[in-house]
Amino acid sequence: MFFTELTKEASYIAGYFSTRVQHLLNLHVSSGLQRYIWRVRQCFIDDQQIMVQEGRLLINYVTMNAIAIRKILKKYDKVHGSVSGRDFRSKMQTEHTELLQSPWLIELGAFHLNCDSSEIDEPAGFFKNEFFKNFSCDLTATQPVMTMSISETMKYDYSLTCPICLDTIFNPYALSCGHLSCKGCSCGAASVYIFQGVRSAPPKAKCLVCREVGVFAHAVHMNELHLLIKTRTSRPKKVEVRSLEANCVKLYLSKNAYYIL
Repeated sequence: MFFTELTKEASYIAGYFSTRVQHLLNLHVSSGLQRYIWRVRQCFIDDQQIMVQEGRLLINYVTMNAIAIRKILKKYDKVHGSVSGRDFRSKMQTEHTELLQSPWLIELGAFHLNCDSSEIDEPAGFFKNEFFKNFSCDLTATQPVMTMSISETMKYDYSLTCPICLDTIFNPYALSCGHLSCKGCSCGAASVYIFQGVRSAPPKAKCLVCREVGVFAHAVHMNELHLLIKTRTSRPKKVEVRSLEANCVKLYLSKNAYYIL
């Protein structure tokens, strides 16, 4: 009963967090008419400041809940002299409800790194959240990573290396299993053309890392992370990918020319 209720709470927190972050970031990376309206609004309202404040609150929300769940599980094991709490934590990681491993947290970190915090003034009375300053990203290392430091003793490294091509991730997608990979690599793993998209993968397609089935249908396009990597690195791979996409379209059309005619 205890673990059932805790599972419900963790699932609710993860769902609420992902929904709020998705809504927030859709405004920041909007396009077309929505982006035009957003730019017009900026002439009268500092939307970026509001978005950064909400992002800070969301980071605070998810980290506080993650720490609380860990303390509850640790206390449970101590009181009952068991390892059930530790096993439950492993189960959360397997079922992708571990809050601090959420791809939306990586997106939120990339959003903060994309914003120039020095140009954003703190409103009077607003609580300064140190999590904003605790995101860092090193794209020059052999293994590029994004780091989130919750405290001096709690630090999380999120690898930005594609597990398929072993290069810095480009145009990243997060699969339902939590693994990140390039769009081109994901499409190749799912045996679909790049222009068809990652989500068009067949239901039986497996993640090449964990071999889990059906992880492509709800893949998340990491727009903020893509923007971060694109602006902080020189990517000759970008030209290669565009050329590859064009060649894939030509190949697809040539193979299906008979059916089109």
